[in-house]
Amino acid sequence: MKLYQAVILGLLATMLAAAQTARPPRVALVNIQDAILATTDGQNAAKELDAEFGPRKAALDEDQKAIAQKQSRLDREKLSDEEHKKLQKEIDDATVVLNAKIDQADADLERAQKKTLAGLGKKMIAVIVEFSTSTGYAMVFDTSTSQAPLLYADNATDITSEVIAAYETRHKRAAER
Repeated sequence: MKLYQAVILGLLATMLAAAQTARPPRVALVNIQDAILATTDGQNAAKELDAEFGPRKAALDEDQKAIAQKQSRLDREKLSDEEHKKLQKEIDDATVVLNAKIDQADADLERAQKKTLAGLGKKMIAVIVEFSTSTGYAMVFDTSTSQAPLLYADNATDITSEVIAAYETRHKRAAER
């Protein structure tokens, strides 16, 4: 019985000593959205989206200006009841069409952004995993969304700039091959 107690006490002492000398896991924070946008690939993707959707936005802006001009005319000019109703109907109809176009353009842009981010996101996550593993981080939290589960991290390190550099280095080498 005394031997059993001695073994248990010895194990407890060993566990206590190990717990006291063990360091807490290293925790890192990264803003994935900022990291993606800061890379050359991210900037090129943003330019491509602007080139694709810029003309649509310009056309929608022109439609908005035309409606605003009609509204201004309606507000400032003294029109007959019939002219007033006709112009108001034109404004209402144009507004309905414009809103539908805006909704469609927003949906198309969101779909294109998600597709672009999905591709770049996979590449970025691979870089984050490689970087974190090589530098000894046990956990990495994304701080780019408010939905992230992290509320507090003592001694956490923001590795966003290091991840951007690692991404650029890795994908520059891949592009050169």
